[in-house]
Amino acid sequence: MAETLETLAPGRLALLARAAVEGARYAAPERAALERSCREALDALEDGQRRALLAEAALLAPGQGAVRPEAAAAVEQGAAVSVLRQRASLELQLKAEQERCKEIEQAYRREQAEHAEAVEALGLQQRKVKELQEERARLLGEVGALESKLRAQLSATEQAELKYEKLKASRQSVGAQATELLEQVNALKADNERLKRELEAVLQQRDQELARAQGAQAQAEAESAAAVFAELWRRLHAEIPELFVETHVATAATFEQLGEAFVEFVRAFAVLELHVHHLLRDLRQVSEKSDKLNHFYIMFTKNPGLLETLKDYLVTGKRKGNFVNLLRALQAWARAFASGSYKVIVRSPVTIAEELNYRSWPIKTSFTKTEDAAIGEYYKQTAVKVIPEKLGTVFRKQAGDMAYEDYNDLMKRK
Repeated sequence: MAETLETLAPGRLALLARAAVEGARYAAPERAALERSCREALDALEDGQRRALLAEAALLAPGQGAVRPEAAAAVEQGAAVSVLRQRASLELQLKAEQERCKEIEQAYRREQAEHAEAVEALGLQQRKVKELQEERARLLGEVGALESKLRAQLSATEQAELKYEKLKASRQSVGAQATELLEQVNALKADNERLKRELEAVLQQRDQELARAQGAQAQAEAESAAAVFAELWRRLHAEIPELFVETHVATAATFEQLGEAFVEFVRAFAVLELHVHHLLRDLRQVSEKSDKLNHFYIMFTKNPGLLETLKDYLVTGKRKGNFVNLLRALQAWARAFASGSYKVIVRSPVTIAEELNYRSWPIKTSFTKTEDAAIGEYYKQTAVKVIPEKLGTVFRKQAGDMAYEDYNDLMKRK
């Protein structure tokens, strides 16, 4: 007991108690040990020693001095009562403010409803005023129209009265004038008969001259058409002598048949153009930015097609080079797709053999698994599913590459 009193000084006891209190605030691992040490140190003291030691330790707290525990408890109790009173007062004020806010919100809603009703009533009144203004304008327009009609009728009435007065004044001289007019009518009838006979003779003469002129014109047109056909046939013979033979005499029927053949050629090349677009779209590698087939597909679809280019050339005679280049590119691509696919077929055994070479397969052998068993297992589980799809992708890429190479070769030829 004496050793405990000597070792536990007031400062050390205060530090131990402070450490125990701080450890209780958090999940400290030494919390239990601190509380046990503090309890053991206090239990080992007698009552008088404990009170004296606690009084000395209390003097170490800053700002406390020699304040008694009873006084500190009274002060804390009074502060708590004051806080509770303030809290009750604030709660009452809060409830009063909440009730006041509710009343203000209700009044605001009523004002909003009244404002909406007033706006709606004002809108109805404005529409009615607008309708009344429109009705007033319409009625004013009708009044103006009626006044105009009335003025026109008054003017017409005055003119009729004037005409009536004039007719009454001229009625007396009508008899003499009627006799004179009858003589003039008889003379005009005689002149009319004479002019009719002369007109018939002139018309017959004109019909004869017109028939002779039409015959001469038809003969001249036939001769000029024959000359034009011959010149066109000569030009075609200079381009393709094997087809447009020199011994044939071109007529209108010849060029009609030539036009029908041209139409069939155009239809065939239009189908060929669609076929080329379809193959370019299917064989292009969209994932590769520098893919040539994708470039040609975009170029063909963005620019005017064969029919549009040919129409432009036939109607205006311009941009012949565009039509010729497009036609040449289409036939080159059609040939290149066929030759490129043939090359892929010829080289397919080598490609298939490379994929079926089990030495390049990632097979794994072990002490209990032979190489043949590993090859068979890999073939059943992986190769039979992966290799066909891989070969299809390889053949598709090879077909596109071969077709592009053949296209370049064909376009370089003249």
